[in-house]
Amino acid sequence: MLTHGIGSCILAPLWQNASPSMTTVHVGLPSHLGSLARYASHFDLVEVRPVATSIPKPTKLRQWRKQVPPTFVFSVVLPPVLTELRAPSLEQNQALKITLDAAEALEARCLVLQTPPSVTPTVLYKKRLAALLEQLPRDVVLVGWEPRGIWSPGEMDRWSRDLGVHLIDDVSQREAPRGATLYTRLRGIGSNARVSMGVIERIRTAFVDRREVFVVIEADGPKRIADALRRPLEGGERPAMPTILRPQVRADDEEQ
Repeated sequence: MLTHGIGSCILAPLWQNASPSMTTVHVGLPSHLGSLARYASHFDLVEVRPVATSIPKPTKLRQWRKQVPPTFVFSVVLPPVLTELRAPSLEQNQALKITLDAAEALEARCLVLQTPPSVTPTVLYKKRLAALLEQLPRDVVLVGWEPRGIWSPGEMDRWSRDLGVHLIDDVSQREAPRGATLYTRLRGIGSNARVSMGVIERIRTAFVDRREVFVVIEADGPKRIADALRRPLEGGERPAMPTILRPQVRADDEEQ
């Protein structure tokens, strides 16, 4: 279990400069190519998959963190070897260590568990998901669960409440989960790959009265969508960009 790094980061609340009626909206993609600094000029959120991709070592990841503004959000997605919820193994232990080390180096704000269609609403899978969640830091990061496959809205809501985990869904397709925070994935598929302004406006209604929103775009024209999603909500402007207090760097973290 992670006992340092993410858990020891001191984060100033991201809503500290906003009134209760305002919403901070982070928008980004499931990955980035090329210059991270250039990417950050258009988006302020990116998902990272440490095990499934050729991810740099923690020293390089700390450089990534320094290349972007303090308010830029790294969201770390757990690998399938963990989220398939198979019986415990050494491979899972190693994958979890790599993932949490990467999240620590990036000062990740979010951890995402995408369970595949093979994970169904059974007692066994619920126990294994609970056991995995117990190994994740829960104090200063948003831990989200994104079930894939055939789940009823009632089953997803019940599991997320019972396990104390944030439910991730596509709010353009279904009603948004309740709560002060929202993490959603906007998917454009086939003929609907280009998201219409009508759909974007429907998504924006889910932002009302939220403290903070994270949107991952998987559709054509992501910059257009990001600009539209960030427009001030009626009745208030976007809050000023908040400040994150970074943890003090230990001597052994410095590059040689």
